Amino acid sequence: MAAFADTDELIQFARTFLHERTDSLQRDVLVCTHEATAAFPAILYCFSTIDLLGALLGGDAKSSSGVTDRAKAYARRFMHYSAEQCDLLWGIFRHKIVHLAQPSPVKLFKGKKTTWRYWHDDGGHHLKLVPLVPPVQEARTSGLSFEAEQRFEISIRHLVADVVDSVHAPGGYLHTLASDTDLQGKFTTAVTQIYEP
Repeated sequence: MAAFADTDELIQFARTFLHERTDSLQRDVLVCTHEATAAFPAILYCFSTIDLLGALLGGDAKSSSGVTDRAKAYARRFMHYSAEQCDLLWGIFRHKIVHLAQPSPVKLFKGKKTTWRYWHDDGGHHLKLVPLVPPVQEARTSGLSFEAEQRFEISIRHLVADVVDSVHAPGGYLHTLASDTDLQGKFTTAVTQIYEP
């Protein structure tokens, strides 16, 4: 049995499904960032939403392999992020928050020691890779310290806006889905997998 009777039903379902997801993202991140209280859960919800959108784009919501590649493909195509921005976002923020509850203090990126910082709502710092001259040295204990040559910065609310715009803006995912039969097939496959027990 087909998941949708026709393209109109598919598009209507997609609009409702994705409005629910993006409304939830905006609402929950607002709660998380109110009075600067829960930045990491907010960032994590952004990434899980991008993972969902990557699954829809790639037509695979079942396989755990390739999740990052599908999410980055979505971010490049519909959020208009560069490959470098994706590598920094996933390498610094997504993977470490998921697995270690917070980003590592420093990460090597293209041979440079890279630290990070987030703002709750400051577009002037969103997706910026800032050289640190002179390099920053920070001691955490007598035997634990790190040095950083550059800092990757994000604004949480601007990350949310990028996700929402990538779905709803003209030329975004929903607009493209309405006329792209290949994308419609992948959407149908992924949504069917989501609803399977």
